[in-house]
Amino acid sequence: MKKVLSIFALLLSGLTAGAQDIELTPGGAYERKEVVTVDSVSAATLYDRAMIALTDWTGPDGKAKAGIDYQNQETHTVIYKGTFSLGFKNTFLGDGWHRYANFTLKVRCKDGRAQVTVTVGTMTGIYNRGNIERSWTIAEIKEAVNKSKGAKRKRGEMLLADIVETADGIMTAMGVKLKAADGGGDDDF
Repeated sequence: MKKVLSIFALLLSGLTAGAQDIELTPGGAYERKEVVTVDSVSAATLYDRAMIALTDWTGPDGKAKAGIDYQNQETHTVIYKGTFSLGFKNTFLGDGWHRYANFTLKVRCKDGRAQVTVTVGTMTGIYNRGNIERSWTIAEIKEAVNKSKGAKRKRGEMLLADIVETADGIMTAMGVKLKAADGGGDDDF
């Protein structure tokens, strides 16, 4: 049993140690880029799917809010900007921070494929007592984690892991939306 627990502890430490080692863009943001392949689907159809994806899309677990920031039908490009709830961090007896990752989702479509890029540039915290609002870049959070020790470092590592998980969740949800069939044809509607 001790051996199993020590292996589990090693695996966990490896996961959290990797969180502060995330690669950032030169501007200090976390970015994830992926190409979604959808055989035999035109760029125009993929663009249409990207445009309507936000009609009912609220991200994994309904935590995201986003709107169209840019669209270009000729280049089959759409950019969404939004926020994703990272949850509430209790500090003392119900006081605490509501935390949000601020992201940009860019979809560029070509025949049979779409490039999806999720960029998380900042995190915003809103303190529930007095509505105090603060924002930090992902680079600032990473730097604070690298300088911290103990419980503060672990909280920062968990926050970075949440940000990476957020980007992964958005990427997965968008890929599913792009691959989804047109919804069937009720032509008589």
